[in-house]
Amino acid sequence: MPTSEPKSAITADRARFRAGDVAFPALTDSTPIGRVGLEPEYFPIFRDQDGRPAGRVPLQNPAAPGVLDVLDEMACDEAEFGSRRGGPVGPWEYRLADGGRITFEPGAQVEHSTAVYPSAAIALGDVQRVLGCLRSAFLDRGAVLAAAGMDVWHDVASVPQQLPFGRYTAQAAYYERRGTWGRVMMRHTASLQINLDLGPEGVWQERWLVANLVSPLIIATFACSPGEGGISTRAHAWQQLDPSRSGFPEGLMTGDAWDPRGQWADAAMAADVMLFRASDGSWAPGEPGFDFGTWIRDGHPEFGWPTEEDLDYHLTTIFLEVRPRGFLELRAGEAVPDELRAAQVVLVTSLLYDDQSRRSAVERLEPQRHRLPELWRRAARVGVGDSELQDMAVAVWEEALRGAERLGDDIGSEALVATKRFLERFTFRGRTPADELRDLLDKDPAEALAWAASDGGSS
Repeated sequence: MPTSEPKSAITADRARFRAGDVAFPALTDSTPIGRVGLEPEYFPIFRDQDGRPAGRVPLQNPAAPGVLDVLDEMACDEAEFGSRRGGPVGPWEYRLADGGRITFEPGAQVEHSTAVYPSAAIALGDVQRVLGCLRSAFLDRGAVLAAAGMDVWHDVASVPQQLPFGRYTAQAAYYERRGTWGRVMMRHTASLQINLDLGPEGVWQERWLVANLVSPLIIATFACSPGEGGISTRAHAWQQLDPSRSGFPEGLMTGDAWDPRGQWADAAMAADVMLFRASDGSWAPGEPGFDFGTWIRDGHPEFGWPTEEDLDYHLTTIFLEVRPRGFLELRAGEAVPDELRAAQVVLVTSLLYDDQSRRSAVERLEPQRHRLPELWRRAARVGVGDSELQDMAVAVWEEALRGAERLGDDIGSEALVATKRFLERFTFRGRTPADELRDLLDKDPAEALAWAASDGGSS
């Protein structure tokens, strides 16, 4: 909570130190170095008798089963699904027996946060197993779970913000003060986030650098949200909605490449304050242009000065392409159909975890560090249809593929085959999943939905 006493507020030096320390904690003897966690999201979509999209399934629906009704019944029918948690003062979630959980985005997108696993192969297997349970329950009610970077079948105006909790309502209000892209991001996009360990001293700095450098190539390769702005409308939304908290740390592009803590601390101080929490527990949206550093220096006429608690919460509202949280949360990836998911996880994981692949990526991509914003925007528009981006992607992913082969059982033979198939089907041909999805949409929206729902679409 903010304080009315400046002497009780967090200082700029303390805030910078804490921001860097929370993001990149000091290494201990028990620090894990090679685990994988995944966070895939899906759009629940009704289908009519001809298989055409017939509206998004809302979280709660008095006239017909909503998303929460489906999962409440699963909590009774499936032993691994626990009962719903949360209520009027907090978001809803369902805990899974393996340590994962099911949560929701503001447009009722279903998110599966897996447990943290010792390998990509095990994490991918868990995603497919849980998705199978979810998919069966929704099919029984005439709906599918579609995996794409954006809901290309419905207008965002038809999907309201459905999380009636302080953070989400204040966040939506803050974004509205910046324009219309916030509602698109919150209610109409779906991602595949990959969470990887930092690793030991000397390695975590390289992993942070490579994770950022490869972000445009992840978009260029796996884009799956075609629209007027290009092949990744999801990435375009992030590029437009709030430049103070998205993209890349300024210090990474222009300063010392090997100072992750300083880069993140600077970014945290420069990010606008999205939310204020009042003493009565209510939330209020921030004003664009009022950053955390200004709050420390000048205070706020209504909310006083920030405390350490306010800083910690502020850090959860920064959405750079890579978010360090004691691990690396890679946020560039888009939701893709089942047969394409493994390639994204395998290539990204192998690039960071295989030492040879990672060092090769540093050598090849570090000279482009200052160009990250330009490459990020080009990736969203044309992806590997851009000859330079394709050349970079082919070189980097071929090295990552060799890394995946070196990692062996941690990747698994099935995922490795799927990755090779993806590169041959898309990247080597200068195409992305978005190109295939657009072709199907032009042909028949029902076929496009079947493709995204992985139930017999074109391959």
